[in-house]
Amino acid sequence: MAARSPADPFAPLRRDVDMLGRALGETLVEQAGLPFFELEESIRALAKRRRATTGAERARATDELREVVRSLDVPEAERISRAFAHYFQLVNLAEQHHRVRRGRDHDRAGEVDPGSLTALSHVLAEHVPGEEAEALLARASIELVLTAHPTEAQRRTVLDKHRSIAELLDRLDRGRPSPSEERALRRRLREEITLLWQTDEIRHERPRVGDEVKNALFYLEEILHPIVPRIYARLEETMTVAYGAHVVVPPLLRFGSWVGADMDGNPNVTPDVAIDTAMAHAARALALHIAQVLALGGALSQSTRRVAVSDELLAALARERAAHPERADAVEARTQDEPYRRMLRWIEAKLEATREAFVAARAYPERSGALLFGYVSPDALLADLRVIQRSLAAHAGEHAGLGRVRDVARQVEVFGFHLAKLDVRVPAAWVRDSASQDPPDGPGMRAMRALATMQQRVTRQSAESFILSMTRGHEDLLATLKLARAAGLAASVSIVPLFETLDDLERCPREMDAAFADAEYARYVALRGQRQEVMLGYSDSNKDAGIIASSFALYRAQRALAEVARRHGVALTMFHGRGGSIGRGGGPSRRAIESLPPGTLEGRFKLTEQGEVLGWKYLLPAIAERNLDLTTSGVLHASLPELSSGPSDAELADYEGAFTRAAEESLAAYRALVRAPRFAEYFAQSTPIEEIGALPLGSRPARRTGAASIDDLRAIPWVFAWNQSRQMVPGWFGAGRGLRALLRERGLAYVRRMRERWPFFASTLDAIAAALAIADMRIAAEYAGLVEDRTLARTTYCTIALDHGRAVRAVCAILDRPDLLARQSTLSRSIELRNPYVDPMTFAQVDLLRRKRALVRAGQHVPHSLERALLLTINGVAAGLRNTG
Repeated sequence: MAARSPADPFAPLRRDVDMLGRALGETLVEQAGLPFFELEESIRALAKRRRATTGAERARATDELREVVRSLDVPEAERISRAFAHYFQLVNLAEQHHRVRRGRDHDRAGEVDPGSLTALSHVLAEHVPGEEAEALLARASIELVLTAHPTEAQRRTVLDKHRSIAELLDRLDRGRPSPSEERALRRRLREEITLLWQTDEIRHERPRVGDEVKNALFYLEEILHPIVPRIYARLEETMTVAYGAHVVVPPLLRFGSWVGADMDGNPNVTPDVAIDTAMAHAARALALHIAQVLALGGALSQSTRRVAVSDELLAALARERAAHPERADAVEARTQDEPYRRMLRWIEAKLEATREAFVAARAYPERSGALLFGYVSPDALLADLRVIQRSLAAHAGEHAGLGRVRDVARQVEVFGFHLAKLDVRVPAAWVRDSASQDPPDGPGMRAMRALATMQQRVTRQSAESFILSMTRGHEDLLATLKLARAAGLAASVSIVPLFETLDDLERCPREMDAAFADAEYARYVALRGQRQEVMLGYSDSNKDAGIIASSFALYRAQRALAEVARRHGVALTMFHGRGGSIGRGGGPSRRAIESLPPGTLEGRFKLTEQGEVLGWKYLLPAIAERNLDLTTSGVLHASLPELSSGPSDAELADYEGAFTRAAEESLAAYRALVRAPRFAEYFAQSTPIEEIGALPLGSRPARRTGAASIDDLRAIPWVFAWNQSRQMVPGWFGAGRGLRALLRERGLAYVRRMRERWPFFASTLDAIAAALAIADMRIAAEYAGLVEDRTLARTTYCTIALDHGRAVRAVCAILDRPDLLARQSTLSRSIELRNPYVDPMTFAQVDLLRRKRALVRAGQHVPHSLERALLLTINGVAAGLRNTG
């Protein structure tokens, strides 16, 4: 009898994609007519034939596709682009849902994710003494920082509809509905898809900072706040399983935000906006706590006629009544013999008074003053909750509400009265200018005063880090210290240098050594408990040096910074400014953690969660929970040397020496490309960078100062433009020359062993392989054809395409594969699924760009409909590639 083949793990995904595709097709027939649907289907068939064939047949299909797209008028091109963009939105949702389903299936089968907290418990029990694990937890700090840029290419209205579709998919898949219920759910799906088609997906104006703050608050309130207790419960369970006794886990996982406080290059974010954002966070945090306390009050209905409570709880109630007799009757009404409910009523009343005080202070700052009734800090609220906890623990409450009180206490520990700690970021030049004055003034000083105001009006946890974009040296840190003291701040501000360019990364260890050696700065660090945070920029370093040289520079900087900090007895936290795309340090967080240099984590990890990936990583609670689980587990695992299976020190030094040559070759290739005399002209004409600059994505301008140069262009639109044209230069260029040099000098066997033994190299190689696979030199040639000077187009494109070919051959050789990606990998299947559908939008975009530029050259007006159609293709390609910048 033949062996039974394993079930295809992608079959349910294909089923969902087919179902959603059919629903979209029905919608197109209904909303746009049968002739339009037939046109869309014919274009889709052409694109699929183009991808399924080779040689002359592919060339014929390409010509036919190009001609069909050129024959479309602008309204038809817009509708076709919308149709394919909507398809990708649905595919993205199906893939997200499949991730949730696979995780659920693994749980049901008793399978353990090797990177999860559950898996960590087995490793800890075998290799790490309990006291060492507890010491790690005590010093651990994991902070995820939400940013607004680059924001989602879709409106919040569209995201809300996406979430509704995801919930319907889950109900269809999970609830085992009856036939009538299934028909009703499918009707709801069709309704949501039709509403999507009838919704304008393009913003007509750039979002305001307040809109971005609301978007960040959505993830904090709706997703992260509810799931945080589950992460901590799982971590405590992990420790209990490992060591056979309950271990109380300190609040090591926290959240931050740049939204509303990042003043670097965004004139719309002012000190007043930052203060207002902090106050808004406080009001929302308190509203969340009030809702949770109300729910607890409904649940903890224990009566003293049935169960005893602690004397401590009764004494706390007596104190409240004695301190506030004028409120007692109203607060304690209908709680006779129900002491938990009565205590929670007092907590609710104090929280309401605290929230009202914050709201009043936000509207009338001059009225801020002492709080006569309420909570002066989250610690005071926690103290009241702990009284209830201890009473329940001592009086048969383990299964009568104790877990729920613990969950609320966890939420207060993590979110406090600030929800997410705001990081204030300013250009270091502002600080230098302000500190040069006596007395200090200017934008740098005003930003520092804003941070002080946030701490005074909300809590100290409301804002702490003062980040210096484009830090030059240790003098910038001393200048910031001068401003902090002028603002009345001392240890409560964290001075954070941000090192971004290749030169900055190479100099930063010396600069931090000089800062720690300065007596004045050393006193400041001592006041902060010998703690220092340093931020490393992945985006601008990549734009400056290319993928291989920048990745290695970041790696070496971390190694050297950790050594400098150890010499000075400083606990260093590396703040990783990673973006969403590969060219900006993007990729799975767990993989990024594993690739960090050994000895640089020590349990302290801070990471930006970019706006573009928030929807993908956090829109669905199950996926968000898994991300937090993997990140927490990854940091703890990588911080324990006993668990390291990496190379020895001597072996690592040899690998680093070998990679140095590859980085030098890669840097030379990259800079020869981007510093060529007419490269800016090629970039401007072979990508839709001008249109991306006009796309109302976020409140921050695309350029730092407005100058029309590549140096002034921010890394986000830089990467976005390359991605749209499928050239993907930031994700891989230079790898061909660099890896070929490595193979030539060390040999294939050595390089393969280096990949197996050195996580940094393995992670870098995987990222490059993914970028190479997503890049498409045939599509890139269509964009290169937009460059007016044919010689410039040919020479620059050939330089890019040749290095792509070299890189593909080198990566495949090292990985010992015929193709860049494993055939059954999720990414491989996703690319294979998407390519035939992205192609029509890219061909449409190229044609629309050609039409627009012809009108501009002729001095004619560019119709709004043409501009809009172009923006729709950008939106659609971003959805298809699941990536912006």
